Amino acid sequence: MEAGTGKVDDLAALAKLTEQTLLKELELRYGQGQIYTYIGDILVAVNPFQQLPLYDSKHSKEYRNIKVKSKLKPHIFAVADCIYQDLLTNKEPQCCVVSGESGAGKTETTKLLVRQIVQLCTKSGSVAASSKLHDALIEINPLMEAFGNAQTKMNGNSSRFGKYIELLFSDQGELFGGRVSIFLLEKTRVTGFNRDEQNFHIFYHMFAGLSERQRTSVLLTNPDRHRILKSGDSCSIFTSKAHQLHHKAMFIKLQKILTNTGFLQEDCEMIYAYLSAILHLTDIQFEPDQETDGVFITDEYPLHVSTELLGVSAEEMATALISNVHLIRGETIVNLKNLVQAGDGRDALAKALYSRLFGWIISKINNKLKPDLSYAPKKSSCPVIGLLDIAGFENFTSNGFEQLCINTSNEQLQHYFNQHVFAWEKRDLDKEGVKTSHISFTNNSEILGMFIERPLGLYALIDEESKFPKATANSLLEKVRKHLIKYSCIKKEKGREPLFTIQHYAGPVTYSVSGMLETNRDTLSQNILECLERSESGMIYQLFSAQFSDNGELSTPNQELRRTKSILMCKQPTLERGKSLSKTAGRKVRQNMKKALKEIQDDSFYKHRTVGSQFQDSLAALMTKLMQCQPHFIRCIKPNNSQASQLFEKKLVSQQLRYTGILETVRIRHEGFPVRLPFQVFLDRYKFISYPLTAEVEAGTAACHTVLREAGLHKWELGTRKVFLRYWHPEQLKLVMERKVRQVVLVQSLVRRFIGCRKVQQLRQILEARKQAQAKSFLMMVAELSQQIHADLKELHNMDVTKHKQSLNDLAREAEESKIREQMIEEKRRKLALAEAEREKKAAELRLAEAQKRIQELETTRKVETPSSISSSSSSGFEDDLPSPELSKEEPKHTWRKQRANHKDHVAGLRNLLESKAEPPEQENVRLNKQKWVPISERLYATPACPYGIARKSPARPLHLQSIFSDPSHGQVYDPENVSHYARQSSHSKIVVNKVEHYNGLIQEALQSESETQNKSNWGKLVYMEKSQRCASFILTEPVIKIDGAHYSSDPSSHVALNSVENLFRDEQVGKIREYIGKGMQLQIDTEGDIWAKKLGMNDIIVQDHNDPSLSCISEEVIKDRGRLQKDKRVKIFDMKEFRSHVILEMHKAGLGRINLKDLYSRCCIVSLTLVKSSMDIMETPCWINIINLGALRMLRDENVMADFEKELKKIMRSNIDFTKISQLPQIDKQKPKKTDKKKGKLPQRKNQEADKVFVLPEPVLDRASKPVGDFQFKSPRKWAKLKQNGVSQLTE
Repeated sequence: MEAGTGKVDDLAALAKLTEQTLLKELELRYGQGQIYTYIGDILVAVNPFQQLPLYDSKHSKEYRNIKVKSKLKPHIFAVADCIYQDLLTNKEPQCCVVSGESGAGKTETTKLLVRQIVQLCTKSGSVAASSKLHDALIEINPLMEAFGNAQTKMNGNSSRFGKYIELLFSDQGELFGGRVSIFLLEKTRVTGFNRDEQNFHIFYHMFAGLSERQRTSVLLTNPDRHRILKSGDSCSIFTSKAHQLHHKAMFIKLQKILTNTGFLQEDCEMIYAYLSAILHLTDIQFEPDQETDGVFITDEYPLHVSTELLGVSAEEMATALISNVHLIRGETIVNLKNLVQAGDGRDALAKALYSRLFGWIISKINNKLKPDLSYAPKKSSCPVIGLLDIAGFENFTSNGFEQLCINTSNEQLQHYFNQHVFAWEKRDLDKEGVKTSHISFTNNSEILGMFIERPLGLYALIDEESKFPKATANSLLEKVRKHLIKYSCIKKEKGREPLFTIQHYAGPVTYSVSGMLETNRDTLSQNILECLERSESGMIYQLFSAQFSDNGELSTPNQELRRTKSILMCKQPTLERGKSLSKTAGRKVRQNMKKALKEIQDDSFYKHRTVGSQFQDSLAALMTKLMQCQPHFIRCIKPNNSQASQLFEKKLVSQQLRYTGILETVRIRHEGFPVRLPFQVFLDRYKFISYPLTAEVEAGTAACHTVLREAGLHKWELGTRKVFLRYWHPEQLKLVMERKVRQVVLVQSLVRRFIGCRKVQQLRQILEARKQAQAKSFLMMVAELSQQIHADLKELHNMDVTKHKQSLNDLAREAEESKIREQMIEEKRRKLALAEAEREKKAAELRLAEAQKRIQELETTRKVETPSSISSSSSSGFEDDLPSPELSKEEPKHTWRKQRANHKDHVAGLRNLLESKAEPPEQENVRLNKQKWVPISERLYATPACPYGIARKSPARPLHLQSIFSDPSHGQVYDPENVSHYARQSSHSKIVVNKVEHYNGLIQEALQSESETQNKSNWGKLVYMEKSQRCASFILTEPVIKIDGAHYSSDPSSHVALNSVENLFRDEQVGKIREYIGKGMQLQIDTEGDIWAKKLGMNDIIVQDHNDPSLSCISEEVIKDRGRLQKDKRVKIFDMKEFRSHVILEMHKAGLGRINLKDLYSRCCIVSLTLVKSSMDIMETPCWINIINLGALRMLRDENVMADFEKELKKIMRSNIDFTKISQLPQIDKQKPKKTDKKKGKLPQRKNQEADKVFVLPEPVLDRASKPVGDFQFKSPRKWAKLKQNGVSQLTE
């Protein structure tokens, strides 16, 4: 395949390659979205500056356990799989060095590597160990980025520290722990940074994410007032609203990560308070003090805030900031600082605070990743995979000591790369006598020597000059020019500025000497350290009593921390006018400057390691770890400086390719031998290709040649002690090994099958013989047991016969005694029934006489009464019976004139009914008695017992017609067809029509639903209304239903939560009423079909039409309470007895013709309740419900039931009841019917069967388990006593 087509996945496979064709190939692949390219075993990654769909679970599975790498596209996941497979195969530590410029994508590449390696080691057998560390390893990178990354000119998320992540594995490849090492944190960014750059991310996350209350608790106000957060001339720390929202989202994510990593809520709040102290500390400004020749603090508010947060004395901190302590010949000398020294001391304190906070966070991370000893290998060392991510090569407008250290570490990594790829391979080839073409590369050994050589290297000179207090930048520059002039890679720049230029492998970089000495010293005066060590805050004491370990974490002491004060309890400081702590402290120091306080301390106590020496030690420790590992390299390329996608700047990319030696790398990977194995190691891995696994083979050229020829490899070389292989040879050898292993496994499986079949045949023969022996012994045992069982059964049979005869005799005796007892009980019941009938007969005669007398008095009064007398009578004669003012407000407003006109008509109707036994008028559906409400069922039957199973607890009385007029508060007659008593305005009359239509619509829906579902277990339907709007409906199946104002239903089958119902057209009144529903009420249906209601809360619940019972089937108790339900009192709101009476009355009005079922449906099957009473019409009620009794509805649709109703009406009309003569009332036979003859199946014949024949009317019973609602169950006469208690009545013809 030719170069320049964009289709070459491995550049080392090209025979000829120039810099131009290499650049063209990378550009074409970048335009096609192929950001990864192989150079042998090295991966080149070009930053796309956009999200690509290359890292989902599909790609993760695709690049798992790769057999042939060339069959898949280059990918970062392929490198992760190669590292993991080499770890399992070679049993050696592995490392991956990710290098490149700042902004090339090194941090993202490292995160992808960690994620894929964790996925690879998460197998079915090791899930327990890996799953605990998976989330932690994924989340530590965002946590470290928040505290260690910042925005620079070259990268918006630049790493300002280096980190080395180590993943610890068991011998089986199971991940059981991890460790993070950091070095070279850019502490100077805390106190200052270049233009168009920013401080560490955590400061901006904190201001964008903390609430107002949280910021106040840590004494933070306006973020724009802090000096170290301002960038250039910008007035706000956030460049845009989107910038602020981004930091807010990152803060929320950081909060979750801190919690998952093991930080407590108190720890997080302490971190924010700690950062607030740093912000206020850096806001302290100094000015010269003419009185003491020192300095003083201009505004002491930041001083008081920072000391309050740090838990130290403000006066002691002010003294430490303006003075310094020196140990000279065993004496402690205190002197005042000048303006520059005071500023440097303040900044050094801020940098020390931040670096120790970062080290403490790293220690918490390592504690979370601490290895699980139950999975650790028994040997001292374990397989490790190390991932190095370090800040890339940097070249800014102004470069200081930090850039010098960063570029030095990149020079060291480039040298490590050159050594592995070029120098060591060339050395081995020459040593083994293998001839190859000459390959040149850029060797940077000279520049590394210039940096780290002792005693005259650059870092050694800076350390030496830092020891002199009076050393300056010019003196350091002069010393560099004098001692390093021999190196061609460094030269002094012309001009007044103290500058020098170093020719790095990536290009020349000019460094400014100004500030290098101060940055390298990075020491705090002893009085500041002592002040912080005496802090009352437990966290500050912990951070400054601990020491930094080699990996950059803060090793905390084991003793228990004292927590005498929490910085979370800080209060806003109050300043006294005219008082300056710093001036007072300066005067005290000035007075004591000449006094020497002797201390018993050694001079070494005040010796501190410089930043340069610490950096060299950490870099040496890092290189020691890398040298012990098998390296894998990833080169990251930045395509442009503007961080734009699909933009490929050839000049910038060409420069990176040139100084990273990519072209030379391609050539050496094409012609060189990156895999160099000693003979013994080669044979230990691959001798199975040509020799038996247990064979002893001498490690020599012949054996290795045999293996290589058997594997079919080409272009390999054999030296005197090593085998030299191309980069693709290990993959081919692995495939040959796998093929050999499969062949061996196949042969082994066939042999095992043969051996297994022969063993199975032998086992079958043994089992067959064993079965025959067991069967023979079993048959003998069965024969013996059968004989014994036969004898035992015969003996038991004889015993059973004797017991049976004895039990028959006992039963006959008990039956005779029971018969005698029943006869005695029957005789006693008959006598009691006759006495009860006689008493009821006398009571009926008295009630009838009283009623006739009352009618006569009313007629006499009406004849002599004039209109004026009527008015006076209503004000005098009925004064005692008038309703109370409160109750009269609730009832419809009627005039007594209209009432008396209606009363006259009803008296005439009653007279006709009593004299001519004609049909009662239609308006006489409900009458009220002065003492008690008399339902229609009692008027129709006027008997102690009523057909259709209506139970009476007390005998019925004759109608007291006079009570209709004597008590206006209890006696009113309503005409259902005349709505004048109901509607008070014409608009309300229209609403009444809507109500009828609404009820008819509900009935039609219920009928349609019944015809579709045919579900007899549903006993009712509930419709929730808001004014005239229908909001929701519910099918009722459970016998007990709770209706309340809850926002959700705890049990959908038995709980109706009205506040869960939504209504888009709900007005303010309805919304207010709904909040007052509260506990609501409880509905219950009994076995008779009656519906009971019980109010559970304090709010009103009104039964509608309570003042006109002809419109519904309500009970007497509802009328007495004027429709109101009483709290925790069960009231019958639907009476099945009244329902049956309404049906018979409707039949009577229709003259045994076809009744108006539509009117019966809406009048007799629906009961409505108002949840909050309103004086307006019912359709304007804010919240109300309709309850449809589906059992009653089914009865009206059942032709058998309606036929029984018609039969009952005919019997009542044929009974020739004369209410004027009590003797003509039907007699009730209270005697219990005799038992039926079981053989003939009928009652014994009596002398007068027509007069005394007893029959039981069928009663509809709501039985969901056995029969549907509406079916009749005929009761047996022998169960009369029990049925009487349950409410089943009997009538004698």
